[in-house]
Amino acid sequence: MFAAYGDPESTRLELNVASCNETPTAKVVESDTEVRVQVTSGRWLGRNGDDCADGVVVTLNAPLGTRTVVDQSTGETVEVSPADPLAPPK
Repeated sequence: MFAAYGDPESTRLELNVASCNETPTAKVVESDTEVRVQVTSGRWLGRNGDDCADGVVVTLNAPLGTRTVVDQSTGETVEVSPADPLAPPK
């Protein structure tokens, strides 16, 4: 996961991942302080190497608030940028 977009008052979190058009899915575990996201896809190394940026939208159980978003695969915190207000809902 290389980018996240959301707003503190929203339950919608948009994620950009490098799955190279391989239909990524996301599993979310929420706590009071963190939103841990595990993204998986059918990507095979060396296949579909051109356009690797895909989007995944997850709906949280509670608004994001001040919680930290963590990439479960790496354990790294992902900075959340404000969502694009002109983007259509997915």
